[in-house]
Formats: sequence, structure tokens, C-alpha cells
Amino acid sequence: MKLFELGKITMTPSAISIIASYKVAIGDLLDRHEKGDYGEISEQDWHENTLALLPESVERIMSVYNIGTEKLWVITDPDRKVTTLLTEDDF
Repeated sequence: MKLFELGKITMTPSAISIIASYKVAIGDLLDRHEKGDYGEISEQDWHENTLALLPESVERIMSVYNIGTEKLWVITDPDRKVTTLLTEDDF
């Protein structure tokens, strides 16, 4: 079950490079993100994501996934109009 809307999907050039290098199924990552499988985030970030799901929230939702030796961030903006895939260097 989807917990929130992703909006428009965008990616930084470095995220595209990782996705291409490791042949990442973007749909699978986005599916995990919108269903609440936030990957490798801290307990604090998990708690903040939970609060961000409340209707009155104005916070972003963040996931971090290990892709080979890299990390890929998936961040949905507070207004849920844009979700961006990016790397640590972009963050």
C-alpha cells in the first residue's frame, strides 16, 4: 500500500550514472520508498519520516539504499510534488 504520492520523478546526473552502472530497477526503489521501506536510514530519520506522513506535516520523506558500493538517496519534497534520486555528493 502506498503511503504517499511521489509526484514528478527527477534524478541528478550522478544518480543516473549509478543507476546505469548497476542496472538498478528504479521502479523497485520508488515502490519501496512509497511503501515505507526506507532502506538504510537512522532511527531518527525513520521517526521523522513517520511524522512526515501526518496530514499536517510539511517535512520531506527520505530513503537511502545501498547500491553496490554506492548509496542512493530518494527524497520526496514536503508538498509531494517532486521525488528526487541523488547521491551523497549531491546531498
